Amino acid sequence: MSELTAAAGRPVGPKFLKLNIAEDVSGMNFNTLLFGSFFGIAMMGFVNACQPYLFTEVLKIPLDEQGPLAGNLTFISEIVVICTIGLIGALSDKVGRKPLWGGAFAILALGYFLYPLAESVDQLTIFRAFFALGLAGNTAMLPSVANDYATDKGRGKMISVCFMLNGLGFILLLTPLRLLLPYFNEITNGDTALAARYWIWTASGVCLFVSTGLLIGLKSGAPAQLEKREPMLATFKVGLLAAKNIRIAFAYVSAIIARGDMAVLSTFFVLWLTQEGLSQGLDIQAASSLGLKFYILIQVFALCWLPVMGFLLDKMDRVLGVALAMLLAGGGYATLFFIDNPLGPVMYFSAVLVGMGEISANLATLTLIGSVAPAKGRGAVIGLFSLCGAIGILLIAKVGGTLSGTYGPIAPFMLVAGANIVVLALALATYYLSRKQAA
Repeated sequence: MSELTAAAGRPVGPKFLKLNIAEDVSGMNFNTLLFGSFFGIAMMGFVNACQPYLFTEVLKIPLDEQGPLAGNLTFISEIVVICTIGLIGALSDKVGRKPLWGGAFAILALGYFLYPLAESVDQLTIFRAFFALGLAGNTAMLPSVANDYATDKGRGKMISVCFMLNGLGFILLLTPLRLLLPYFNEITNGDTALAARYWIWTASGVCLFVSTGLLIGLKSGAPAQLEKREPMLATFKVGLLAAKNIRIAFAYVSAIIARGDMAVLSTFFVLWLTQEGLSQGLDIQAASSLGLKFYILIQVFALCWLPVMGFLLDKMDRVLGVALAMLLAGGGYATLFFIDNPLGPVMYFSAVLVGMGEISANLATLTLIGSVAPAKGRGAVIGLFSLCGAIGILLIAKVGGTLSGTYGPIAPFMLVAGANIVVLALALATYYLSRKQAA
């Protein structure tokens, strides 16, 4: 087989998508990647979506303390992710993606089982820290597997398909999960603690099912580019040394903000709307359900925009793609500042813009790192990229939680709006410098 044929790969999936996968990737491997993508974001995001109910009805946390607590839980979670995600990426270059991705979902399953058993904030924090090990594995492995299976020419399309399935999974999984809470409240005769357990244990069962599927269907073995089996720490250094490339260095920086965009939504958005609903006289079940509804709608609008952004990214310089994404994201979050009633009809308009911006930022940065990461040690580079994303989540959680307690629930969203504009400026500078170096 010629190098040209290997680079082109072979077609897979519906013809109109024009997807290609590497020659050594089977159809089952590819379908399992899509399977994992469908469940990935939903199963990571539900932990924040269920927290307003836990805080209010089970742990009896005062409303004015819930924002800082949500931020602190995410902060602790990301400390764990930061300490482990780079090593997970490097380890996957040695032992393969399959055991680490399947194991990540097994940890999520156990984490969801433990979470509603917490009887205090300290216990909840410990369980959240354990849950974060699964977050780290899933966050690192999904883009690593997607980039392993893709060819360079269609990398943007491949990642956009995975993101589309992320969004579909979020909508199709969180919608029934949202509707199950009233059912569990009914069958438990109003026992809120037991209803919370049944509700969250449903997510635990889903994660166990996904873990089994990944362990069966993913490609076995370590990536071919690391057949020499270098020491793990030496492999990890690949990610650090790769930052000599200005585009890779910029990708690391952009990951901080792109993941922060996702974190501000998952940590503070449902909580903000739930508290707003309570202040308007709704009960906790109705307020939480309404907050989840708008959160799901954001993902619906993101899903509709995803193929457009994927098409654009394959037609332009990837750094300029990040610049466009940051412009959309910054503008979308900024509109939230001007909403008088977050539960009113104007929120639908903002949800469209926020959804477009959030998905664009994450898709553009992942496409950039996939295109500039070296073949040798790609897992380590993407692992370090993911670690930078974890730092972004940590900063948003801690700083956003503090600002929320001081200036109100809109403050975290204004923080990320400003950060997106800063990265827009950095993207334009990086494009100019990289073009100058190439010349």
